[in-house]
Amino acid sequence: MKITDALLAEHVVFHSIFASINRETPHFKTVEEFRAVAKMLLGTLEAHGRAEHDLLLPPIEPYLNDIGHLENFHQEDDAIIANLEHTATTENIDEARKHLTNGLRLANEHFDKEERLVFPLAETHISEESLHALGKEWSEMKEL
Repeated sequence: MKITDALLAEHVVFHSIFASINRETPHFKTVEEFRAVAKMLLGTLEAHGRAEHDLLLPPIEPYLNDIGHLENFHQEDDAIIANLEHTATTENIDEARKHLTNGLRLANEHFDKEERLVFPLAETHISEESLHALGKEWSEMKEL
């Protein structure tokens, strides 16, 4: 399997999870509910982000830099994590709601941008053989 196919499949799952969380959060009554969701997302997004940053981005960083998106992608990742970390640690339910909602919105926008920009760049600039080799590395990462 190509790494782009694997990561895109993960995106499909994440988009579904984000939509489900957005439907449920209006019913949350405690800050602990928000914190639990944020902690779960931090763990799963960290593993996904590691695969993207360690495997997919290095071969296409020059192309992302050429079009002015490399630094922006890292800033977006940082903003998502910062919102989720704030949600995971706050004692204030209104702040938790605000930061979780913002983190989910940013994550959806970031994933959409990766699907429109990063994955097509990878398909264009990384050979089919290398995409499959990176997919194998992704699979091995998941087994750890």
